Amino acid sequence: MGIDPDTEDKIEKKVGRFGPYVQKGEGKDAKRSSIPKDIPAEEFGLEWAVKLLSLPREVGKHPETGEPVTAQLGRYGPYLSHNKKSASLENTMEVFEIGMNAAVAKLADAAKRGPGRGRGKMEPLKILGKHPRTELESKLMDGRFGPYVTDGSINASLPKTVDK
Repeated sequence: MGIDPDTEDKIEKKVGRFGPYVQKGEGKDAKRSSIPKDIPAEEFGLEWAVKLLSLPREVGKHPETGEPVTAQLGRYGPYLSHNKKSASLENTMEVFEIGMNAAVAKLADAAKRGPGRGRGKMEPLKILGKHPRTELESKLMDGRFGPYVTDGSINASLPKTVDK
């Protein structure tokens, strides 16, 4: 593709088992970066390759903690990270354009949503009372695969023919 203007290393575009990527340098010390799917092939050139190989980008220091906020590309797409917390970005361009105010807002929103993509703390649909044998409180819950009854240690699925 060309030569890196800062380090004068050769930059090559290659295709590997996980798709296209760019590489700067040779051997074990080579720096590599996947080419995101949202960058049009006709726009991809040396300028984009240099940008991708420069990641992760430090957006700045977080105003509350003083720790760095970084924007980078990961296995599941572009994201921000700060103090072992992360927030997804919409597209690859955001990695290079996002400012500190927007980054802090996105990290705060992600922290409110909680970890992962889970459903959060589930509230029971109905409290059924104490189990006669275990004395634990039985509850009717709405789960990922439909309604179920639980006493906190044992879960029992309800057939689809039973009304909640």
